[in-house]
Amino acid sequence: MTLMSSILARTPLTHRPADIGSWPAGTVHTMDDLIINGVSLVRASHDRTPAVRIGAAPDAGERHAGTPERFITVLLTRVEETGFTDSHRRLVVWVDAELDHCRPILSAARVVGRRGVAHLKRVQLRPRPVEDMQWVWLPADVVVGDLIAIPCEGAIPLRDVRRHSRYPGHRVEEWPDEPDDLPFSRACLK
Repeated sequence: MTLMSSILARTPLTHRPADIGSWPAGTVHTMDDLIINGVSLVRASHDRTPAVRIGAAPDAGERHAGTPERFITVLLTRVEETGFTDSHRRLVVWVDAELDHCRPILSAARVVGRRGVAHLKRVQLRPRPVEDMQWVWLPADVVVGDLIAIPCEGAIPLRDVRRHSRYPGHRVEEWPDEPDDLPFSRACLK
């Protein structure tokens, strides 16, 4: 391990360079907010989550005649629950939106509303279908109530991302009789 890698390992890596192609055209990136079409996502979160903001894709001006206009939807969602996988090795973050009806660009997802002080950690973002489980890099100190902005391909209506269940990761017909029967693992890591 070199001296430089030791220094970089201790440096908070919470703010990655923005992938401009993943966000609507004209999106302004700040340290703790995104401004889309002149509207702050943090202010929009005061209404209710999940929320969607739709804008033209950054390459909309370069499209050829006859090609359909491309849109990017930014899904603003709130963390409902955090825990660990069954093996207690990976952090799992449950959000208040259904992600199986959209095509999220998880590589560009980020926490808004606060400046994280922890390094980035690879976590599972749920609810997602088990066969389509994907990983996302979020601050290791993500907690219940944090806001996560996730860009998605296409124009996604709000009704497609609203939660259909009360328990994270479970549809109504899958609700357990006893709340203790939820298969969500908790772990105490020392």
